[in-house]
Amino acid sequence: MSKKELHNTKRESKAKKAVRALNAASPSMKPLGKYLGMDTFSWHNPDLEFLEKTVASFPFELLWVGNENEIKGFLDKYPSEANKIQRCIVYGACSDNCSNKIISMPTIHEALHHLESATFRPGILLFTASDADAEYSMRFFERYISKSHLTQ
Repeated sequence: MSKKELHNTKRESKAKKAVRALNAASPSMKPLGKYLGMDTFSWHNPDLEFLEKTVASFPFELLWVGNENEIKGFLDKYPSEANKIQRCIVYGACSDNCSNKIISMPTIHEALHHLESATFRPGILLFTASDADAEYSMRFFERYISKSHLTQ
């Protein structure tokens, strides 16, 4: 193997390692099964670009539960994907109060209790959390869904 080939191989190897590290570092969507007839997923600290590609690939409309910053940030950055989102339930402090697409709830508890009246079939339920309480919110949601599987 020539020096040039060896150098190119090392460079490719470093690039592959960097891609693997990036993929490992970026959180991904986690499937949680069915809830109220909807395919249910959670995503801790979603990257908006990955989220946009994921939403675009969904075969059904989306019911999205998340905080105001991530939902508004997504809708502002990717307005063309808004048609894939049937409804958003925003938990926490929110300035948009019950627009035609966004329902505001003061707490995650109230947002989850509102799910039964907001679900549709076929559909996808996505819960995201990326605020200061993201870890708590994610655990709470996943526990809530897990317990519902036991009672169904």
